[in-house]
Amino acid sequence: MFGMWLDIRYGLRSLARTPGITLIAILTLSLGIGANTTVFSVIYSVLLAPIPYPEADRLFSIWGTKLDRGWDMASLSEPNFWDLKEMNRGFENVAAIRTGSANLTGAGYPERLRTARVSAEFFRVLGVGPIDGRGFLPEEDDPGQQIKTALLAHHAWRARFGSDPQIVGKDLMLDGRPVTVVGVLPADRYWLDVADVFIPLVHNPDESRANNVHRVIGRLRSGVTREAALGDMEEVARRLEQLYPDVNDGMGIRFVPAAEWRATAGTRLTLVVLMGAVVFLLLIVCVNLANLLLARATGRDREMAVRHALGAGRVCIARRVLTESLLLGVVGAIAGLLFAVWGVALLKLYAAAAVPRVQDVTINGWVLGFTLLSALAVGVLAGLYPAITIPFDNVVGALRGGARGVGANRGQNRVRSLLVCSEVALSLMLLVGAGLMVRSFELVQDVELGFQSESRLAFRVNLPDGYRQRDAMRAFLTRFLDRLDDLPQVMAAAAVHVMPLAPGATDTGIVPEGRRGDPAAVILADWRLVTPDYFRTMGIPLLRGRGFTEQDELAQRIIIVSQALAEQLWVGEAPIGRRAFFDGREWTVVGVVGNLRERGLERDPTLAIYQPYYGSGWSPVNFVVHTAGDPGSVVPSVRSILTELDGNLPVSDVTTLDDLVAGSVAARRFNTLLLGVFSVVAFVLALAGIYGVLAFTVARRTAEIGVRVALGATAGKVLTQTVVQGMRPAAVGVVVGLVGAFGLSRFMSAMLFGIEPSDPITYATVALLLCAAAVVSCCVPAMRAAKVDPVTALREE
Repeated sequence: MFGMWLDIRYGLRSLARTPGITLIAILTLSLGIGANTTVFSVIYSVLLAPIPYPEADRLFSIWGTKLDRGWDMASLSEPNFWDLKEMNRGFENVAAIRTGSANLTGAGYPERLRTARVSAEFFRVLGVGPIDGRGFLPEEDDPGQQIKTALLAHHAWRARFGSDPQIVGKDLMLDGRPVTVVGVLPADRYWLDVADVFIPLVHNPDESRANNVHRVIGRLRSGVTREAALGDMEEVARRLEQLYPDVNDGMGIRFVPAAEWRATAGTRLTLVVLMGAVVFLLLIVCVNLANLLLARATGRDREMAVRHALGAGRVCIARRVLTESLLLGVVGAIAGLLFAVWGVALLKLYAAAAVPRVQDVTINGWVLGFTLLSALAVGVLAGLYPAITIPFDNVVGALRGGARGVGANRGQNRVRSLLVCSEVALSLMLLVGAGLMVRSFELVQDVELGFQSESRLAFRVNLPDGYRQRDAMRAFLTRFLDRLDDLPQVMAAAAVHVMPLAPGATDTGIVPEGRRGDPAAVILADWRLVTPDYFRTMGIPLLRGRGFTEQDELAQRIIIVSQALAEQLWVGEAPIGRRAFFDGREWTVVGVVGNLRERGLERDPTLAIYQPYYGSGWSPVNFVVHTAGDPGSVVPSVRSILTELDGNLPVSDVTTLDDLVAGSVAARRFNTLLLGVFSVVAFVLALAGIYGVLAFTVARRTAEIGVRVALGATAGKVLTQTVVQGMRPAAVGVVVGLVGAFGLSRFMSAMLFGIEPSDPITYATVALLLCAAAVVSCCVPAMRAAKVDPVTALREE
C-alpha cells in the first residue's frame, strides 16, 4: 500500500510538470468517457434495467397476427380478448387495456384527461396494487355493470390533485358522469403512466369483433413454458377462426416478453448503433492518449535511464508509468461524469420525442460502474505500450545520446504510425455512418407530404356521450366550424377523426365489387372521417369526381379514396361510381384525392378511405385551421368560441402541422445529430493525432533535417518528404476505414432512407474530406521543417 501511494504521488507530480499534455489528455478523455456514459445510461434505462414487476419473466403482451394481410403485431378486439381469456390454459391471468380520453369538469377550467379502460385483473397481472385505497373488484368488469369507480395514476394524483391525501373516496366528473376514486397507483412505470385515470373495462357483448383496439397482457402459470403457452394460445386462435371466419380468418398469436416492452426493434437498433459509435469514439480517445503518452515517454528516456542506473527495477518504472496513465483515466472519468450529467439533462430536455421514457434516464450505480471500468480500460490500454517500451537495454546510449538516440527508435515510430492509422480508420467509419444518416435525413425532408403544413393549426376537442348522437354531432360541428370560418385570420377550417402522422393505425380490409370472399383481393387501407372542407383546408388536391358536401352523411355509404388505393383496387379503370366492400357494408366511390404519407414521411403513400364525418358520432374530434398568418394567434379565439358553445369542453393537444411534421422525424433528427457530433469529435481527434505525431517527429529530427538542408536538400523537397511521411499512415487508415465502413454499415440499413449502405457518394466524399484535412494537418509541421536553419540546428546538436 505504501508503494502504491508513492506511485500515485510520483504520478501526480510527473503529470503536473507537463500541464499542457495533461490538460489535453484529460479533456480528450472526458469527452470520450462522457459520451459513452451518456449513451450507456440511456441503453441501461431503456434496454437493460429490469422491468419493475415481480417475476417479470412470466409477463408477456399478447398480439394478434394476420400475416396474409401484413399484420405481424395487431391489437385484439374486445370479444376476442374475452374468449382468449376464458379458453386459454397457459396463462394464470390475462387482462386488456384500451386507452382514450375524457373531460374532467366541476373542478375549475375543464381539462382533458387521458383514460384507460382496463379489465379487473389488469393490475393483478402486473403484480402491483394501489399505494392508497383498493384496486378494481373482479365483478366491476362484468356485463351490465355501470362504471362507478376509478384509479388515479400517481403522476396525475401529484400534478392535478396536489397529492391530496384525502383523494380516495372523492368523486370526479368524467364526461359528465361521476366516478369515485377508489385508489392511487404507484409511481410511474411502464403501463401505469399510459393514462391519468384508469376505469373498468366493462364486458360489452355487443362490441364489434372487428374493432381491434385492445392491448392484452398476461402472466404465465408457474411451470408453464413460453412455447407451451404459445401453442395453447394458437390453438384457441384456430378455434376462434372457425367460429368467426369473417373477421378472424388467418388469425394467429404473437408473444412479446416484458423485457422488450420499453423499446421497439427500431429503437433497439438505434441505441445499439449509437453505442457502437461512442465505443469507436472511446477507442479513438484511447489511441490519442496512447500517442500522447508515447511521445511524453520518448522525451523522458534519459530520466528513465537515470532511474534505472540508480537501481530502479523494470517493474517499478513500468508500474509508475502505468500509474500515470491510470490517474489520467480516473481524472478523465470524473470530468466525463460531469459531461454525462449535462448530456443526460440535455437528453431529457430535447430528446423526449426521440428516446422512449427518457425522463427515467439517470446516472445510477450501474452507470457509475461502467464509467469506472471505461476509465480503467482506457488507462491500461493507453499506458501499457509506453510502460513496456522503456529502453532498459541501452541505458548508456540514453544517458549519452539524449534526444538524438531516441529519435532514431524505429519501433516507436512504427507504433505511432499504427496508432494514427487506427485513429483515421475509426474516425472514417464514424464519418461514413454520420454521412449516410445526414443524406437519409435530407431525403426524408424532401419527401412530398401530399398536404400543406404551413400556417395550419391543429387541436383536439373531446366530446362527451351527449354529443355523439347523429343530430348533436352535426349541430356542434356545423356551429363550431362556422364560427371558426368567421374569424378574419382563418381561411378554412375542418374536422378529421385522426390527424395525419398521428401514432397508431386505423387499418381496415377493403375489397372491390365482385371479389368479396376472395382473400387475395383484400387490401388494407386507413379510413378517415372528414368534414366537407377537409381537403381544401389541408391543401389536398381533388383529382377526380367530387368532394363531400354539407348534405352528405355516413349513412349514404359514399367514400372518397386516395389515388394509390384507387390504382390498386381498379387497375387501369375509372374508380368514380365503383363500389367497394368494407366494414360489413358496400360503399360507392364519389371522388379521388391525392396521396398523403399519413403514417410517416419514410413510409409509402397511405392507402386511404375518406368518409363523411356527419352521422358518425366519433369522438374525440381533431380540428385543422388554415390561417392567414401565425397559427398560434387564433388559439385564444378558438378557446373563446368553444367556451361560448359549451363551457365544459376543453381544447387539448394544440399544435401546428409544421410541428407535427417535425415531430414525425424527431427520432431520425436526434440520431443524425448525435452521430454527427460523435463523428466530428472523432474527426478532430484524428487530425490532432496526425498533427501531433508529425510535429513530434519533426521536432525530434531537427538535426537530421538540418544536415539534409546543408547537403543541398531544397525547402520544397523537405516539405514534400515530410507531408508524404505524415500522409502514409493516414492513407492506409483511409483504406482500412473504407473497408470497415463497408462491412459495418450493413447494420444501419434499417435506419437509412432512400440510399444504400454502400452509397458511393458518401464514401467518396468522406474519404476526400478526411484526406484533405489530413494534408492540412501535415502541412503545418512540414512547413516548420522546411524552414529549419542548418547552422542553428547543427550548433544546437
